[in-house]
Amino acid sequence: MESETQTAATTPAPKIVGVIVGLALIVGTVTLAFAWPSADVGPNEVPIAVVGPPEVAAQVSEQLEAAEPDGFDVTEAADPDRARDMIEQREVYAAFAIAPDGVDLYTASAASPTVARLVTGIAEQIAAGQDVPVEVEDVVALPEDDPNGIGLAASALPMAAGGLIIAAFISSAVRGSGRQALAAVLAPPAVGATIAAILVYLLGSIEGDYWAVTGAISLTLYAAAWAVLGLNKLLGRAGLILGAVAIMLVGNPLSGLTSAPELLPAPWGEVGQYFTPGAGATALKSLAFFDGNGADTALIVLASWLAAGIVLFFLGAVRRRAGTVGTVEKEPVTAEV
Repeated sequence: MESETQTAATTPAPKIVGVIVGLALIVGTVTLAFAWPSADVGPNEVPIAVVGPPEVAAQVSEQLEAAEPDGFDVTEAADPDRARDMIEQREVYAAFAIAPDGVDLYTASAASPTVARLVTGIAEQIAAGQDVPVEVEDVVALPEDDPNGIGLAASALPMAAGGLIIAAFISSAVRGSGRQALAAVLAPPAVGATIAAILVYLLGSIEGDYWAVTGAISLTLYAAAWAVLGLNKLLGRAGLILGAVAIMLVGNPLSGLTSAPELLPAPWGEVGQYFTPGAGATALKSLAFFDGNGADTALIVLASWLAAGIVLFFLGAVRRRAGTVGTVEKEPVTAEV
């Protein structure tokens, strides 16, 4: 009696080469997605104000154009009070008041520490050219415990990945569409409350109302979780991958939370505001530091993602249920002898 031994077929060399090339392309794409926006940071039509009559605004605009071509979108403010109001309403990031005896600069580090540092440097250049002092007023400042916004910037990844993680866990660990929907209703506020508690109470990165911060983060998580859950329910694993690409490879690098949308390469900063990480970042800053000013569009974007995700989820659930009902279970047949 002969014994046969079976050996596993070796992988063909062309397939190995294909795997290596594929890995290089995937890792290269990920690296480009995360590194490119940070490497090419610079002002692109950043809205700022100039205190004074139109001729003064035009003069300052020329100076800013010389310092940063196409970097700023300059508007005029009648007086310092109007300039502060524009900053608090999130109409502009900063305001210049240039006089023969000095330069007054109004900033909002809570809106973007990067922009605040950038305009401070430009104000110092203008003042040095006129040999006058610079006075800086941070109209909406970051907390003293985190003056550089490090904790807030670090929240970008949990906010972006949180919804994706929630959707992945629910899809794999919870059975039944109804139970998955229930879990997707309960999980985002629980996770959002945890992230908000860390930012507000543990790190001191936000001094705003805890419940407003929790609401902004929870809505961001709702939007991402339901969008990915809906795609997964409708398309299966392909939907999960599509959601991960949209949120992590596109939305997260373009969110502008660590800098500002206007500092990203045009037009990608604006595009990023229509993905959940970018809209969530804007909503969080607006609700945490600016009494909700400037959050309208971001909230509409998040609500749209949430609504789309719910629709996709229930379409997928209905399709699966219809497929199950259409399947006729075969009964075993006993052969007669």
